[in-house]
Amino acid sequence: MPPPAKIACYKGLRAFTLVEVLITLGIIGVVAAMTLPTVINNKRNKELETAFKKSYSMLAQVTQIVIQEEYGGQVPDNKTGADLEELMNSYQKYYIKSSTCKRSESACSSVFPVSKGAQLENFIKDNYKTFNGKATPAIICNDGIMATVDGGFIFFDVGTPAETTYGTVFLAVDTNGWRKKPNRYGYDFFLFQISSNGKFLPMGADGTIWKENTYCSETLATGTNGYGCASKALNDPNYFKNLPK
Repeated sequence: MPPPAKIACYKGLRAFTLVEVLITLGIIGVVAAMTLPTVINNKRNKELETAFKKSYSMLAQVTQIVIQEEYGGQVPDNKTGADLEELMNSYQKYYIKSSTCKRSESACSSVFPVSKGAQLENFIKDNYKTFNGKATPAIICNDGIMATVDGGFIFFDVGTPAETTYGTVFLAVDTNGWRKKPNRYGYDFFLFQISSNGKFLPMGADGTIWKENTYCSETLATGTNGYGCASKALNDPNYFKNLPK
């Protein structure tokens, strides 16, 4: 029977000391603390981008169908609240299981952030922020709201006789719903406009009221800052990577 194999012994080898382990863990912790916020921020911004593109695609398609099928290719004459309510009803046909709350309603369903339509103005003012967060948001798209089955919200507005935008139809989307932050113009809240020839335009583009070079700014301290961000969000591939803190 052969003798048992000898176990080789290596001199000079030793385990890590507790101090060395703690130092290593400390270094890992510092690196994680420095990089984790960036990782989380990038993930959030990517989610915002995906939600925006999905909401925009659906709303653009439905708008085209509404203009063609419901209005015979003509621009809706939306110059009264009744006209806008009719337009909202047309949109609702193409959003399965959606619900609406119009300015004239006094008893909105529990899925909405308000109990009646007239409260939409204060709700937007109290719960949303401008693009850079430096001002109280100006109020637009407070004439009606529609809740979609995916949790998003579509806001409707028509310019009044006292406004230079008289008769112009505006829409806005909160891509992830009002319960989920950041509730901020240019982040998860974007504006659109139906042009005089029936086109669905991202706000900020040529032919819209609020241009992106002025109303999508890191420095502008007015309540309309963020109104013009939809066009930039669609056309600038780095838009969501460079959102203001």
